[in-house]
Amino acid sequence: MADSAKTRLPSSFVRIGQPLPVDVYHESGILLLKKGHYVLTPEQREHLLAAGHGDSEAVAARLEREQQERAARRQQDSLAQPCNPLVEFEFLLHRVEGLLSHGLAVRGLGSALREVLASLLELSQRLPDGMLAASLLLDSRLPAAAHGLRVATTLAVLGRRLGLDAATLHSACGAALTMNIAIVGLLGKLRQQDEPLSEAQSAALLAHPVIGSAILREAGIDDELWHSLVQCHHEKPDGSGYPQALRGDEVPPLARLLALLDQLGEQVESGRLLPSQALATLFRDPAGGHDPAQLAALVKELGVYPPGSFVELASGEIAVVTYRGDSANTPRVAALRRRDGPPYAEPLLRDTRQLPFRINKAVGRGSTGVKPAYLIRLWQRR
Repeated sequence: MADSAKTRLPSSFVRIGQPLPVDVYHESGILLLKKGHYVLTPEQREHLLAAGHGDSEAVAARLEREQQERAARRQQDSLAQPCNPLVEFEFLLHRVEGLLSHGLAVRGLGSALREVLASLLELSQRLPDGMLAASLLLDSRLPAAAHGLRVATTLAVLGRRLGLDAATLHSACGAALTMNIAIVGLLGKLRQQDEPLSEAQSAALLAHPVIGSAILREAGIDDELWHSLVQCHHEKPDGSGYPQALRGDEVPPLARLLALLDQLGEQVESGRLLPSQALATLFRDPAGGHDPAQLAALVKELGVYPPGSFVELASGEIAVVTYRGDSANTPRVAALRRRDGPPYAEPLLRDTRQLPFRINKAVGRGSTGVKPAYLIRLWQRR
């Protein structure tokens, strides 16, 4: 074996009572032990670790195989363990807050963003109602950072209804997650600011799609669709958008979809509108410039009352929407309390298709008298 093909043996390759996964050579090139030979004593193990080498390609192939096997085991373990989307979403929320607020100061930012995105896409496919609910129920210390995660969650669920392939969905959700990476700090300040925007603030807002794309490229994100959507998410078909004032078909359909979900999220997060009110407002506003087909798909997918929103039932009970139903206005719900009474010891499942439990109207979270921790078991899944 030529010297250039040698590499030291990883300690995981030499285990007492286990067969060797590769041929073992002395650094001179002399074969010491063939693949499959058992390591019998601690002394033999120490000798092989000190003097043994393996073929570089064989060692690399074995390490890759072990990594794939570990990943498969982790996935099997995660599927076997109880999974709560509220807990998982909260973990992603904290992760995203740290990544987006520190930007390029985070070592390995691009890889970390891809890891969050992979988790988000997997959870939204496996637990779509729970993830939608979590996006409405959980608050954040950095609302501007959390906004991207909420929009990406909705897009991950809706994109599958629209038939987006896996690669396109990955790019679109990545753009949703990071579209405001250049102005997370500024958006936080603006939420507390009463006076008009300064010239510097206005300039930063106008530039953030381009600057955000540049930050992502510096972080190692080389997905061109991801970049295009970040750059175009404030463009409008009538030419009134920014930063390029694109018109008509120059605005990619996915950028229009991202803008739609961006606006929906802002209306709900600001507290101006309940989720059902925000959906109705968007649907009834022809001047908004949104694609009617995308709007219809959004309402059909989320329902009139999305998971995580609160409603008043004909029974006089206040309930939380847990899962989407057979029709847009008959979701599955859990009653939390009577309108003028204390919370029940446990949420009570109700069928909104039945007349006594039909939905009268949407209500705000303040009407419930409960905290998210009270609701967490409603989405516990195995």
